[in-house]
This record gives sequence, C-alpha cells and structure tokens, in this order.
Amino acid sequence: MKAVFVDLGETLVHFKPSYHENVANALREIGYNIDEKRVFRAVAKILGNHHYPSPEYGGLSALDFRELFYELNLFPDREIITRLNNKNLLSGEYELYDDAIPFLEEVKELGLKVVLVSNATRNIYKIIEDLNIKKYFDGIVASCDLNVMKPHPKIFTYAMNIAKGYGIHIGDIYEIDVIGAKRAGLDAILLDRRDFYPEINKNRVKNLFEALELVKGKLKNL
Repeated sequence: MKAVFVDLGETLVHFKPSYHENVANALREIGYNIDEKRVFRAVAKILGNHHYPSPEYGGLSALDFRELFYELNLFPDREIITRLNNKNLLSGEYELYDDAIPFLEEVKELGLKVVLVSNATRNIYKIIEDLNIKKYFDGIVASCDLNVMKPHPKIFTYAMNIAKGYGIHIGDIYEIDVIGAKRAGLDAILLDRRDFYPEINKNRVKNLFEALELVKGKLKNL
C-alpha cells in the first residue's frame, strides 16, 4: 500500500450548495419538492454511467434532465427539460471540511503518498490554491486534463502511476468513486457524510477521521 487516493468535492471540500442540492433546488423552483437523498441517488446513478467529459463542460459531463426525470418517475414538458439543461448547477463557493487538514497531515505522517483523483474543471487548481492544500498532494489527477472521468478505471491507472503502486481510494459517490476504484483493482472507502447509502455495510464511513482509522487498519494487516 503506497498511497491514499482521494476525491475533492464533498470529500475534502464542501461546495455551497453542493451539486445535488443545486439540482434539488432547480426542481423545487418548478414545483417538484423531491427528497434530497432521492435526488442525490438519481444523479449518482446517471453520472456513474458517464466516462467522458462533455466538451462544453471542460472536464465534467452534462446532467441530462430527461434522464433525471425518468429516474424520478416524472414527466414534465420538453420546454422545462430544455430550460433546466441550460442551467449552471456548479457552485462558486467552497470551504474545507473540518476533518480535511488533520486527515491529510496524518496520512502524510504515515508515510503514504496522497494523490487527488477528481472529476473536475480547470477550476480545481484555483480551489486547491485558495484553500492552501496543494502542498499535501504528491499528484493531481483531474478529468479536465485527461479527458476521462471516474468511474472509468483509466483515471485511477494514471493515479497509480504517479504513486508507483497501489493504495486505497476515498470518495463520496459509490457509483463513481467506489465502483471506479474497484474496476481498477483498488480498494475503496465510501465517505457517506449524509447517510445516503445506508445499505452499504463494508468500508463506509461518515467522516475522514473514520476513514483514517480504516487506512491505519489496512496498513497493520499488510
């Protein structure tokens, strides 16, 4: 075990509002008051099927509201779908989670490399500079640079090449982070801060402190 591979959004950094919250708010504005967890799971399922960024999104894929409404069993007018597909759902405000820095520092103290693996636009570089966390990373693997996205295993292969070995990946979306890591032959930890995946029993944690304990446990068992 050479490294910890870690996601950025909703893992180390909280976007205000988060992506799924913006989606839920967009639905609420047109009269659909859908439970936040239900929206998140539908969005996760859809994006988990996307392996390549949309050219106009610069590193991310576009959420097609036709797919989302299908998953939610809703059937609005086409005009509504077109309008929602043209909305910008990315947030410009962000902050570090309280457990992010202690987690990163202790992982480094364990002698492990830390490689950031994120589906992101070029704005990822501004974010990590603004939040002063670039110094913790031995490498940054971003979809905007590679034109491939999690859960495609190729993005994790790039990360392993940087780390010069295997490790464990930590992220907040099962369909993207856990499935993608496992496809690449990596172990994974699901960071479920909002209890959106109660059915997942193995390697699911509610914060990065719990994730750190799992990492330490795996090191002891090597």
